[in-house]
Amino acid sequence: MKSLSREFTTREKILLLILAILLVLVVYYYMVDIPLRSQKDSLTSEISAAQSEYDITHAKYNEYLKMQADMEKVTEETSVMASYNNRSQEIAFLNDLFKNTLQYSVGFSPVTVEGDQIRRAFTVSFTAASYKQAEKILKKLADCNYRCIISDITCSGNGEEALDGPVTISCGAVFFETMVDRTTDAGLPVIAQAPAPVEEAPAE
Repeated sequence: MKSLSREFTTREKILLLILAILLVLVVYYYMVDIPLRSQKDSLTSEISAAQSEYDITHAKYNEYLKMQADMEKVTEETSVMASYNNRSQEIAFLNDLFKNTLQYSVGFSPVTVEGDQIRRAFTVSFTAASYKQAEKILKKLADCNYRCIISDITCSGNGEEALDGPVTISCGAVFFETMVDRTTDAGLPVIAQAPAPVEEAPAE
């Protein structure tokens, strides 16, 4: 019986080597190169999307800082100081000012007196549909017919929707009134006065 095995010629060995190299290249191309290219393209797309999202978020943050700074500037006084007691007119003004907000609350503190000046401090919290609306409301409050100063403004929104969606504003404010031409003293704090000194009768 004859053996079927034989030695490969040099030419055949070279061809087999070339085929083996080609097979390795094909396997590398489909198993390594293509997945790596696909992963690279995917990472490039993710990086591009992340960069775009960062640019948008950064722009929104800068706009948020600008709006917050603008609202903090709305503190200048008006030129009219009403006579005491102007409480009912001030409350009517506040109700009209905040009637188009989503919700609001106002709390007054007892009035304080310093010389002829009466200070009616209050806190307010309201939710507006947008920062633009909130900014307009604060400006109207600062520029109203009754002298008013706003302080301690804080604002908050809902994450990425903070610039486009509802925003809640909290602040303190003071209405200023004057004792001049007042029509009543009701509600004013009692100012303690030292008793007048008693003159002693001259000794006889």
